[in-house]
Amino acid sequence: MEARPGLLLALVAPVALGAGFAPMPRLDSPSATFFQRGTTNLLTLQGDGLGAATNFLAGGNGVKAIRVPAGLPPVVLESSAGGIAVQPASPDKSVTVQWVVAKDATLGAHELRVAGPGGVSNPVVLQIGDVPEIAEPAPGKGWEDAPRIALPTGISGKIGAPAEADHFRFHAMAGEELVFDVQANRTGSPLDATLVLLDGQGHEVARSEDGHGLDPFLVFVPKSEGDYVIRLFDLRYQGGDGYRYHLVAGAVPYVESLFPFGGRRGATVDVQLSGHRLAGADRLAVALAADAPLGRQELRARTAAGTSNPVGFEVGDLPETAESEPNDVPDKANALSGPVVVNGRIGKPGDADFFRFRSTTDQRWMVEVEARRFGSPLDALLTLEDGKGTVLQRNDDAVGPDARIEFDAKKDTDYLIGLRDLTDRGGDPFGYRLVIRQPDIAPDFSVRANAGRIRLHRGGWAAVRCDVARRNGFDGIVRVGVGPMPPGVSAVPLTVANGSEGGWLLLGASEDAMPGNMPLRLGASGEQGGRAVPHDVALSEAGWLTLLPPAPFTVDVAQASVPVEQNSSATLDVAITRRAGFDGEVKVLGEGPGGVSIAALVLPSGKSRGQLVLNASYNAATGTRPLLVRAEAGVDGQTLVQPAPRLVDVTVRGIPLFATAMLPGSPFFRTDAVRLSAAALPTNSTSAANSTEFVVKVERRGYEGEVALALEGVPDGVTATVQPVTAKAREASIRLLATDKAAVGKEHDLVVVATFTHGDRLWRQKTQPVKLQILAPPTEVAAATNAVPTAKSSP
Repeated sequence: MEARPGLLLALVAPVALGAGFAPMPRLDSPSATFFQRGTTNLLTLQGDGLGAATNFLAGGNGVKAIRVPAGLPPVVLESSAGGIAVQPASPDKSVTVQWVVAKDATLGAHELRVAGPGGVSNPVVLQIGDVPEIAEPAPGKGWEDAPRIALPTGISGKIGAPAEADHFRFHAMAGEELVFDVQANRTGSPLDATLVLLDGQGHEVARSEDGHGLDPFLVFVPKSEGDYVIRLFDLRYQGGDGYRYHLVAGAVPYVESLFPFGGRRGATVDVQLSGHRLAGADRLAVALAADAPLGRQELRARTAAGTSNPVGFEVGDLPETAESEPNDVPDKANALSGPVVVNGRIGKPGDADFFRFRSTTDQRWMVEVEARRFGSPLDALLTLEDGKGTVLQRNDDAVGPDARIEFDAKKDTDYLIGLRDLTDRGGDPFGYRLVIRQPDIAPDFSVRANAGRIRLHRGGWAAVRCDVARRNGFDGIVRVGVGPMPPGVSAVPLTVANGSEGGWLLLGASEDAMPGNMPLRLGASGEQGGRAVPHDVALSEAGWLTLLPPAPFTVDVAQASVPVEQNSSATLDVAITRRAGFDGEVKVLGEGPGGVSIAALVLPSGKSRGQLVLNASYNAATGTRPLLVRAEAGVDGQTLVQPAPRLVDVTVRGIPLFATAMLPGSPFFRTDAVRLSAAALPTNSTSAANSTEFVVKVERRGYEGEVALALEGVPDGVTATVQPVTAKAREASIRLLATDKAAVGKEHDLVVVATFTHGDRLWRQKTQPVKLQILAPPTEVAAATNAVPTAKSSP
């Protein structure tokens, strides 16, 4: 059977729905974030809408959550006369679970969600590690009475107030290598941490501030056995609820770096490890299976002392080679042909690596440095030269600090590729992968949806906006379709033609569809040059579909299509159907193509029909595009949204000419109101204060003939001189003269009407308002105007 793009839905734990509409659950924060393998923990989840939770969805291997029944509060009050009791916590605001972590649970991040009749929540991220985890113990007053901890351990804490510092006391043996790794800024915390170690007398023995970015990292070997104190604080002495951190401390394995950063699948790679407490294993032969997943993976070193931190490792399928020293000058450049991956190091300050590249054909190549993304401190500067030493390209920041160059190579022509650190640093940690391959030039596309968790009322519809991004000349039709679904769930497939950016996929459910939460997956397919191009649709978050009780209202449209011209309006008839018992206000909205604005329509109680007004701007893109109509109303404290069961085709038609009013000499084509002023003066006044002028500009889009202009709204006491826009001209002037008959202090709205005949049709178009303010005459002008001439004397 031919594979089809689609929506894969598998029923997960159906839930019984009550008479009301349960809200979508929301998770805000867990009581703890880090957990050790092989432990069972009580975990409290804070949020909203959690009281009706029926399922807990844990992502990853070896973890699960089990709800703990609510018990008595830890403290109760007993009153002498009764009527006084402790207010119980709201079950909607928090829920407690047993978080069970298996001994072989996958290390790293796991997502946990809550599911109920209202849907599936957003995830909280829980970290699984290898060391015992504790919450921040109650602090002492200073380093002298710091709470005691046993190493190794992981501590989750926060700097809760400005100038606060956390202290922890531990016992250490002489010569024991201890690792202290703070994660704060790397995980989004605003904390700029400083880590200080004190001896038993309070003297500083070690300090770190920026070991990994802004996070401290410290390796400490005590000279003598005894107690030591960890002091952790913000460098700027800031603090607050969000200033959280996680500290791993103890004699644990730690990988500072590995080299190379990747290898080709099917090969055995000699990996060099650098770090601490790695049981002397500085080199490992790593076998990459022929079917190993391509892309980046996380590697951890496991020893008798535990499991290390993760480091990135890339599994590829291109040929790989190692940089061969000496190659620090162009004359000693390593010879390369592509495609290839070169694993190398900028081995010392001032070092540079050179490679001589030759292409066997005329073709385009991409040279990319992969370094910082693997934790290398290298800030790569990449240079491409021709055979004569002329620099053709230079780049240092294409992807963050990693460099990339693309160029068109000539057949059998030598090119010199140079690589160094931008500030001439170097050393063993300055590793890189230099990837030389053909750039991605195949026509392709991707589809992204603006939703992940979708709520669908039985007997109603849900709309999912899907946007298509085309690249490398892909011009085929893209289809977003549906695959097998549970009974009662259907969809209206989406077809996106070339030139369109996307549209809406409509999902519908019958009245008798089975309620529940189901995983959601969308798929898309396209065709280019006879080649099928299938893709998954990227959802904004993990996809879930929730079937809800029927909504108390639905909405529909009367027309399947609406034509509208640029700079004009059209109407669309809409109607809502109210179920028994619902007579609330409903707002109807439209999401249409760009350049078409749609004002919201409010249908009050007792009204079920109305019209949406579509206003097309003067420069709205012409053509046919879909319009989604949706209705929303407040029900049981929630906003319920119902889209119409079909899209409306809006066809924007072009106009042969557009006219607008503007101030003379304005360099921009404007459509906002024009504001003018003139003083009310007698007709015999010689002052220019009583006149003003504006122009009508036209943008010709097929009509080149004369345009007649008329001015509407001219007030009494004002005269206008109006000239037409002559054939092929782009503007005409209109002059206004205010007389002493004009009413002073009033603003008048004038509109220019442009008229012309084109294509056997008489076109009439109005400009935006021209606002004219009539002013009182200036004092000196009025005095001069009202002065009586003096008669001359007889000689």
